[in-house]
Amino acid sequence: MRLSFTLFYLLVYGLLGQNITFLPTSFDMDVHQFREANGNTEAVVNLTVPKTLFNWIDNGENYEFEGVVDVRVFINGNIAAQDVFHVRESVVDRPGPTERQVRMVQQSRFVLTKGSAVFSAAITDLASNEVHKVTKNVIIRTIDDSYLTTSDLLLCTFLKSERLMDENSINRNGYMITPNPSSVFRLEKPMLYAYSEVYGLQDDGGTYTVNYILFNRSGKEVFRRGPFVRNKPGESSVETMGFNVMGLLAGRYRLRLEVIDNQSDQNTFMDQEFIIVKELSNNFNNNFTMILDAMENDELQDFIDIVGYFMSESEFQTLMKENRGDRIMKLVDYFEKPDSDRKTKENEFYNQIYTRLALAEKQFSNRNLSGRKTDRGRVLIRFGRPTNIETYPANKNRYSYEIWHYDDSDDGFIFVFINNDAVSMFEQIHSNHPDEFQNYGWKDMVVRESTNLINF
Repeated sequence: MRLSFTLFYLLVYGLLGQNITFLPTSFDMDVHQFREANGNTEAVVNLTVPKTLFNWIDNGENYEFEGVVDVRVFINGNIAAQDVFHVRESVVDRPGPTERQVRMVQQSRFVLTKGSAVFSAAITDLASNEVHKVTKNVIIRTIDDSYLTTSDLLLCTFLKSERLMDENSINRNGYMITPNPSSVFRLEKPMLYAYSEVYGLQDDGGTYTVNYILFNRSGKEVFRRGPFVRNKPGESSVETMGFNVMGLLAGRYRLRLEVIDNQSDQNTFMDQEFIIVKELSNNFNNNFTMILDAMENDELQDFIDIVGYFMSESEFQTLMKENRGDRIMKLVDYFEKPDSDRKTKENEFYNQIYTRLALAEKQFSNRNLSGRKTDRGRVLIRFGRPTNIETYPANKNRYSYEIWHYDDSDDGFIFVFINNDAVSMFEQIHSNHPDEFQNYGWKDMVVRESTNLINF
């Protein structure tokens, strides 16, 4: 694995509007923030990159691939920092499907100041010139250690107190960890580990107390681990924990770390969301019925709202008129109809929805709204990953906007999303899909100070 390093510089290049075509998102990226010197923040970008992104070339002696990873930080539309490096591998025997599915862990580190930033990672396969890209909007916070505070919670599939490092892990403060930037956990890797750093402890030789609390999507407490009383090693410390996710139902959860300085009585907490995905097998109808029946009313309604993306208005209204028991039975029946292969034990439609849902939650969630309820999240869940996306960052003349292209139909469909600064998130303003809102004057709306309004 490539050794990570800190990189900080400011470039004057402006990012002009351009047609950036990339394949559907096929690797995972996340950004975690830690304390840095002089009031700055260390932004750590973790990537998990499957080797399937690269074409293996037979050179007569070995099978090998090579690619370029380009990680950038944009501030106000300009490149503020960049980390570019090559990834390559060479093996004697032709790699099989198992070897190709291995995900490489890569990491870039940047020192930044407080403010809004856009992180972008592009991976290019040098054999085919195919480009895969992921972007993420992040608010960089100041981690002030003059009072008790913590870093972000870093979720991992592996964690061990070990100063060494293997191919698919990183090492931080003596812990060998394998980050899970997707925040999606499955049964094939049932352990979830959390890593965090505590700052601002009073260095008085005393103790501090830690609690870990797990909440489900509705905010109901699932379990509590602690209190754990630790001796203070100084003004900062490292906190880790792990648990098995097999006993949890599929869905979205929030893990909270609570820290209390037992001498100063200061306290703080940090939350991190994650998703449990369980592919249903054996008898789908029985399993699915049990999962729906175990949901709280608000959880069931939230699930129905998601399924409603695929329903006609009349189907959705008919479902809403039913009582709870009948709604569950009709949902089970509804999922049987679009199952693409009823000979298998799995329900492909169910798995497809949860895969898209997990991606929407990861890509588009913010402090005020879950990813599934955003316009881009809804389109992603309903239509899947776009064939390509045109990305236009904001400048003095226009707002930031994106054009999503779907080319899997005879005519092809587009979806246009704008971030006009006032709402701090992308909203859909046009699509040529017959079932979607259409506004063919959308180009005027991306111009700043335009008087064009949508006529509802």
